[in-house]
Amino acid sequence: MATPTTSADLSAATPPVILAFATQKGGMGKTTLSVLVASWLHYKRRIPVAILDVDASQLSVYNLRLRETEQMDEETKKRFNEMNLDPYPVERGEPADVPNMLRHVPADIRFVFIDLPGNIDIDGYEQALGMVDYLLVPMETSEFSVTTGFNYLNAIRQIDLLPADRCRIVWNKFKESRDAELADQLSERFREYGFESMKSRIPQRDSYQDAANRSTMFPMPIQYLRHSGLKDLFVEIESLSLIPQQDEQPN
Repeated sequence: MATPTTSADLSAATPPVILAFATQKGGMGKTTLSVLVASWLHYKRRIPVAILDVDASQLSVYNLRLRETEQMDEETKKRFNEMNLDPYPVERGEPADVPNMLRHVPADIRFVFIDLPGNIDIDGYEQALGMVDYLLVPMETSEFSVTTGFNYLNAIRQIDLLPADRCRIVWNKFKESRDAELADQLSERFREYGFESMKSRIPQRDSYQDAANRSTMFPMPIQYLRHSGLKDLFVEIESLSLIPQQDEQPN
């Protein structure tokens, strides 16, 4: 397992790492994974993050933050204040707004997660994706999911939006007894096209959708992380800050 960085290791002069969990197939967990990872890094690891919600037809993350803020009772406020940490920014917009939104991200932010629409044909999508350092594509081992995911990645490569080595496959809704061998085989096939897979594999769990767990105000409770693959994913994503980023960043 990679050794996690610490917030002290990350210089404020370093541009943030820009990531997007994205796919064209619905139900793959892109928004859930964005929130779970961002909240863990920010509230547990004390690494400043931000989420740009540009899935304008849904604004799932932005609306989640609004609901959490509006519904916060005294006990919840007390729990939050005990962390002695401000909530991370969640900004709304459209894909075409991403370059300008990135220019206004606070200087101390180390990771920016972009929640993109599920349709590559939406205006500004290519512009937004072109700002990303790493594209993380959640995928199941089913034929339809793999085909959709590969076509998405291949389209991005063909129009030269992002190099293949900046793309990662995340095996999600994974069942070890059913999917392990197939995921290994598929990972090898994707590697032949230049696409690497994350080592972490995330099993199917209804608890990821629970309001107490998928939160922009709190990290996921430790008890739900056991045998979940998520903690390994958190470490893998944190380690991306140690890899040199693309040359072009917003001014």
